[in-house]
Amino acid sequence: MFEPIPTKAVAMPLAMFASLRRLGVVFALACLTLVAWPGSAWAQATLSRDQARELRLYGAALILARPGAGPALRRAGAAKLTTALPIWRLRSGAAVRVLPGLMRDGLVSEVEPDQPVELANHLGQGDPLIPQEWWISSVGLDRAEPPGPGKPVTVIDTGVDLTHEEFATRPATRALNPQSTTALSEEHGTAVASVVGAPANGLGLVGVYPQATLQAWDASPDGTGITVGDVVLGLDAAIKNGPGVINLSLGSPVQNPLLDAMVAVTVSSGSLVVAAAGNSRTGGSPLEYPASLPHVLTVGAIDQTGRPAFFSSGSPYVDLAAPGMSIPVAVPTTYNPPPSHYDTFSGTSFASPIVAGASAWVWTVRPTLDAGQLAGVMRASAQDISDPGFDPFSGFGRLDIPAALTVAPPARDPQEPNEDVSYVKPAGFLHRALTPLTAAGRSRGAIVGRLEFAEDPRDVYRFWVPAKRTAVVALKPSGGDVDLGLWGPRTISVLETGAARKRDFRGVSERPGTRREALRVKNTSRRGAYYYAEASVGASSGNVVRRVTGLGYRISVSIIRTKHARR
Repeated sequence: MFEPIPTKAVAMPLAMFASLRRLGVVFALACLTLVAWPGSAWAQATLSRDQARELRLYGAALILARPGAGPALRRAGAAKLTTALPIWRLRSGAAVRVLPGLMRDGLVSEVEPDQPVELANHLGQGDPLIPQEWWISSVGLDRAEPPGPGKPVTVIDTGVDLTHEEFATRPATRALNPQSTTALSEEHGTAVASVVGAPANGLGLVGVYPQATLQAWDASPDGTGITVGDVVLGLDAAIKNGPGVINLSLGSPVQNPLLDAMVAVTVSSGSLVVAAAGNSRTGGSPLEYPASLPHVLTVGAIDQTGRPAFFSSGSPYVDLAAPGMSIPVAVPTTYNPPPSHYDTFSGTSFASPIVAGASAWVWTVRPTLDAGQLAGVMRASAQDISDPGFDPFSGFGRLDIPAALTVAPPARDPQEPNEDVSYVKPAGFLHRALTPLTAAGRSRGAIVGRLEFAEDPRDVYRFWVPAKRTAVVALKPSGGDVDLGLWGPRTISVLETGAARKRDFRGVSERPGTRREALRVKNTSRRGAYYYAEASVGASSGNVVRRVTGLGYRISVSIIRTKHARR
């Protein structure tokens, strides 16, 4: 299982992730669960003793339910958390009682404990605020004029103190749920929100996007900490009030499949998710989630010298860096009354909202970009601060707002997210049917796509093959090695192994470099069916410098008549 638990408790066993050479391996572990829904072959059959014991350690269970489970879950006292995915939360005691029956009936896809998520705050220095925000010049905020309200920034965190002088009269500020800031542990959300959008009002500090449309979701409503279920609720609210930019200054070194699924749904809704890389560099930089998920813009921290901060975690998933050391912030007035309601904090928690606010600013000024292009713009415009090209602590470089306002965007990467079969078929967990490359009455089709070593290691496409016909699938890479694989109609996941892979896998073409790949597949049945083409980062691409533009390719499908051999 993959559940968020405090970083220090698992730093040593998870350090092995850093040594994995295939960047898709870690993501694959989570996908093996996600892609199963709603296919019955991979559903959990019963609640194991270990699962029951683990659920009892926590106050609630998160349940990914199948159609028909709702009435029984409601009778047991469960609450449905989201409309985007059928995720329910149920008290652990009740869950242990009712889940065995529901699972025997095939009404449950996944069960996870609602464990806590750790905030990415490195330390609060406690010094009185000195109104010198050194980071402003570092990211070019002093060389560009922010626009008025535009694309929203949703801060999913602890509550925001909306009575604070930075927010009390601030326009374009919205609480998506009741905000609590009474506990000493609840200063984080107010601090993060102030970095995003503290207004230029002559009081205190100024955020990166002072007039941003700021939305706050309190993921710690009772003041006892943030759980996966509360983050899922916040993502669902952001989807309903988007598309926009979502800041997650939180994470865990253990994946939770339900949170992963909700992030994918959020990406498919058209929003950009920005996440803190984590503060565990001295502990070996174990991967953090959701920061290490595909299509998440992951932010490391730099210090006043312009170098990666001593605490900022490094990984193949870091996209860029922003100031995160000694950042002036607002803190709740409930336990820091004036004039001491400001402080100075450090952590990737405070680098992430700088990038999130800047991204919303750029998107407001450049509204024709989609979320994937916006992420590409933020990476491509970053200023190198280490070795040329990508490095694991600063990604592609330091945030540069003026450059992001003008740099040429990458081409659209259509159909994202499309990491696996369940992302693209009508009955998949994203509840969408992506346009197939071929269909009944349309025998040819092509599409241009893009891969990236960590952010987007594979793409999957559907194509229709009529009965007794053959499909010719070709892929032409550009910028690096891209491989081609084909899968049959019964495929649940392109990560299948064993008997399932033997049944479904139709072949692979792995020519090195940018050489053309081509495969054929024949539908020998009497009915037409959808097959799947997989484009993935090739092995030889690991020997070249990572390019900010990724690896491009064009994939095409042609349906031909199979010639019968002469007797």
